Amino acid sequence: MPNFYKVFKNNNAYLLLLFYCSIAGLLITFEQDYSLQNLLSRGIELRAGVSQRLSDMYRYLQLNDENEKLALQNSVLLAEIIEQGSVLRDSTSIDRTARFIESNPIRFIHARVVERRFNTNENLLIINAGIQQGVEIDMAVMTPDGLVGRIIQVSNNYAKVMPVIHAEFSVSVVSDSNGTQGILSWNGKQEQLAQLHYVPLSSSIGVNENMYTADFSTFAIRGIPVGQVLDVKPDKKFYRITVRLGADFSSLNRVLIVKKTTDPEKMLLMENTGAEKKIPEEAQN
Repeated sequence: MPNFYKVFKNNNAYLLLLFYCSIAGLLITFEQDYSLQNLLSRGIELRAGVSQRLSDMYRYLQLNDENEKLALQNSVLLAEIIEQGSVLRDSTSIDRTARFIESNPIRFIHARVVERRFNTNENLLIINAGIQQGVEIDMAVMTPDGLVGRIIQVSNNYAKVMPVIHAEFSVSVVSDSNGTQGILSWNGKQEQLAQLHYVPLSSSIGVNENMYTADFSTFAIRGIPVGQVLDVKPDKKFYRITVRLGADFSSLNRVLIVKKTTDPEKMLLMENTGAEKKIPEEAQN
């Protein structure tokens, strides 16, 4: 025992160093184990997070793929619906036009509206019938419901139409009940409403009377429906009359073109008003 105490006393510095080193080693070992566990824990969390993100991304890509497939299917279905609807509307329009043509002895050229400009006072239509189909300038354009306009320009297979709803359009019309006559034009406001001018206050025209093209028209045959009187108000010398147009320009699709048969003798007299001239024999015949 004295020897051990003596050895400890003589070497206490070394022993203490060894003791401290042992404690430090233990602390380092414990610290390394904690760091390792912490690192492993963090690694597990990171791997779980990455896995979750990858899973979410995979599901997102799958959803995108499914959405694209659904969008494609929807577009196909929509195209079929549009095509079937167009066929149905065309079929209805064709049947209605065909019945009108069959019931009317006048020769018509039928065409389809292929272009339109309905945003100004100078609205225009383009139809797919022209010179090769027998269309000429100043032919009347109509539907079974009413007058659409007149041809103002033609090419080989197309024609430009000035519709009733144009600032420069006018046509002579007459009522069906009492023969009241006037000039119909459009004021550039509501698409379905036109105005009837120069109807004297002595006239007995009333609401709901139907108006048709008159003999005085320079381009339209007599009897084309134009519209129905919607409102009649007296003014200073004439009535202010509003007419609801028969042709529906918002859904205009197929039209009929009809040529006015002009009497040359009548046209010659109109051109020579105020002068006494003999009617040529060819006009008389």
